[in-house]
Amino acid sequence: MIRRQVYGQGPDVGNQYRSIIFVNGTEESRIASVSKEQEQTRSRSSIVTTQILQLGTFHPAEPEQQKFELKKNSFLIKLIGNLPQEELERSSLATKLNGYVAEFCPPNIQKQIDAKINEFIKKGWPILMEL
Repeated sequence: MIRRQVYGQGPDVGNQYRSIIFVNGTEESRIASVSKEQEQTRSRSSIVTTQILQLGTFHPAEPEQQKFELKKNSFLIKLIGNLPQEELERSSLATKLNGYVAEFCPPNIQKQIDAKINEFIKKGWPILMEL
């Protein structure tokens, strides 16, 4: 997601909230630059502040920040089995659902997950394990 706010996202302000695209090599850097330029072209009234940086050492977020959006959705947390924190952090299903809840999924993925959830509501477990 391209951001226009320096060191923040809405009410969340600070270094940890800045918008960065981490790239691994020149091709990824080129693609990120093109994407940023395209976003800037869409709106000349504000400056796209997203930084493009080479990938370095990865540091996971603090546990309370992991799957933050998903944790606010008690229905989906129960649906995936109230996983312990460590398992929740590693779960690819939880990662997908976190993006879904935050509405960061492409529309086709959003519809696919909606359909799986509706199917679960009608039929029951283990429908979500197929995502």
